[in-house]
Amino acid sequence: MVSLQPETGISNAALYNLERVRRSLDTLASKPTWQLSDTSDFDCMHYLGDAALDKACQTLGMKYGQTVVDIGSGFSATGRYMHKNYGVDVTGVELQPEIHALAEMITERNGLSAGVHSVNTDFTKFDIDGPVNYIVSFLCILHIPIRDQVFQKAASILKPGGKVYIEDFFARTILSQDTRSKLHNVVCCPYLPSRDQYINDLANAGFHSIQFEDVSEDWADFVHKRATHYLLVVN
Repeated sequence: MVSLQPETGISNAALYNLERVRRSLDTLASKPTWQLSDTSDFDCMHYLGDAALDKACQTLGMKYGQTVVDIGSGFSATGRYMHKNYGVDVTGVELQPEIHALAEMITERNGLSAGVHSVNTDFTKFDIDGPVNYIVSFLCILHIPIRDQVFQKAASILKPGGKVYIEDFFARTILSQDTRSKLHNVVCCPYLPSRDQYINDLANAGFHSIQFEDVSEDWADFVHKRATHYLLVVN
């Protein structure tokens, strides 16, 4: 994650229980070199899997040797995939120290440490060596109550002509109190802007030519199928 108020308690959210992760890693301990698929059952922390990453890379026009920062990089699965398939060098920024440490270990076991790095810090305080070509973020910014600092920081570390690609939640309608409560208490999502507000926030940080695509139906279908599969496995 990036920058959160202490009371948000992101590490205690239901989606960040590391017990299953550690069990999966234990089964791989004796394998000399890992593949991306070995940890894909837990390290993909966004919707639609590799297809979402391919869409991002192709939309941005990533080329071999370019540089990418991943905001809220989790286990660095995004970075490993982009580096291995598109040849870009990726630095992930991850706030949670345990997830950061696991990310570095998994990347090393994949033999990809030369091109994929995880930094354990608050993105707004991230000290980067130089500007980058692209910034990506998948299902992270929804956890951040004050976004203007994040967008301003992102704008400040891009090369001229650099681009940002974000997959995130937004409020399609006015949210009920029950929905807001569940988002806050279960997902650690303290605030959801409308489409127009999201665009305005990016524009105020200096971004232009903003394209906004609503993929709610695709995500809802994906989540429904995933939940159905999970219940079948559990039962």
